[in-house]
Amino acid sequence: MSKLKKTLGRAVTAALVAGVAVGGLQATASAGDLPAGASRIGVLAGGKLLVKEGNLYASWVEEMTGVQKFEIAGDRIGVLTADARLFVKEGNLWTDWTEEAGNVRDFRLAGNRIGVVRNDGTAAVKDGALNATWIEQTNAVKDLELTPNRVGVVFENGQASVKEGDLYAPWVSQMGSVADLELSADRIGVLRTDGSVAVKESNLWSNWVEEVSGVKQLKLSGSRIGVVLDNGLATVKEGNLYAGWVNQLPGAANLQIAGDRIGVLRTDGSVTVKDGGLYGTWVEQTGGVQQLALAAAGPASTGGQVSLSDITAIYGSTYATDTVAAGLPSLNAEMAAGGITTASRKAALLATLKHESGFRYNAGEAGNSELYRGRGFIQLTGDFNYRSAGNALGYDFVGNPDAAATLDWSAKIARWYWGSRNINAAADNYDMGAVGRAIGYSYALDPTESLNRCADYKKALAYFNGGSLPVADSAINCTR
Repeated sequence: MSKLKKTLGRAVTAALVAGVAVGGLQATASAGDLPAGASRIGVLAGGKLLVKEGNLYASWVEEMTGVQKFEIAGDRIGVLTADARLFVKEGNLWTDWTEEAGNVRDFRLAGNRIGVVRNDGTAAVKDGALNATWIEQTNAVKDLELTPNRVGVVFENGQASVKEGDLYAPWVSQMGSVADLELSADRIGVLRTDGSVAVKESNLWSNWVEEVSGVKQLKLSGSRIGVVLDNGLATVKEGNLYAGWVNQLPGAANLQIAGDRIGVLRTDGSVTVKDGGLYGTWVEQTGGVQQLALAAAGPASTGGQVSLSDITAIYGSTYATDTVAAGLPSLNAEMAAGGITTASRKAALLATLKHESGFRYNAGEAGNSELYRGRGFIQLTGDFNYRSAGNALGYDFVGNPDAAATLDWSAKIARWYWGSRNINAAADNYDMGAVGRAIGYSYALDPTESLNRCADYKKALAYFNGGSLPVADSAINCTR
């Protein structure tokens, strides 16, 4: 492969975007990773690619001109040039480009994977270093999607198929009449040609859950689902597949989500991005933009009963956010205090928190404006539970309900809720059905929700047990 020197690698002056410049870049980790605090924003404006790294006020770095499309994923940046050549770089923003392929119509980056759709409709993927070997996948491809362990395609006839595991795994057909396919962690989402959206989670054979109609763009990121509706409204939900929508901005042409960040490209070409999730504050970025992309940084490492690397190894790197990392020290302390220390107990809690809050200590019940709506790791809900938690923990949660979603109280409430319902006993019996009954989510969501939670429990149980289940699969009860 040939090398292409970056055409430009200087900081764009403050005349382009008002903001505060930050100091030198931190060293990057292995391919596909960004260090803590080094999240990236990329925009394409008039064929010129600009990327910033760090906080929302960082300076832009001009990467390349003559670009028709780009992607950023971890510490990798890819560009498709006007002459159909694909170039990728990894490391800091000033490293050299490597030419990967020619005759490219579209491409994707995910972790250490690079995928291309050629002008003739064939698709190939490589996994590993930039000079890894291409593995042919299939042909007659309209759209390609990647995660570090999944490959998805939409064929020219509208059929969507996904494979999981290595690049030689068999395809599993998903659905027909698909306009767009999205993959993130263990979720698969489809935007159909009629504008309706359905999402499934866990395995490739899970049941679909209908989400919304009248959609022109779909985006998945961890426990979040985002859409741009036909009327230009960008809206996002967080948590399980049945959570409520939280409206973000009108006048949206494109929505991007990565880690704790949400970004919107408006129809007038302006870009705004916010940190802190669904209710963060928007910060204007720049204008004249044709494409927007975000890449999330990995937070600082954590240890204890459950580490961030445990969560990402089980459920995917989309949960490697600063918010998740910030909540783990208090969660680990309360897990130890509550005896949530065996493989099955930890697995049951993680599967529960994945669906309740996406492992976010500050999660709120999206789309619910009630005073005692779900909050925190465990989604404490209803005045009775707020009062009971307050009586047990010695704090007035009825008078101060927002405290349930703070670092001071979120993990403590989760331990109290878990212990007051003796959920450890259910976990000891490998009974996720009993865990679900104690947690108390709506029976209207079954059987899909209980089966998905149980599948996530089995993933974590096998992980904490050294790679295999400690009992026969048939000994695990999934039914409430």
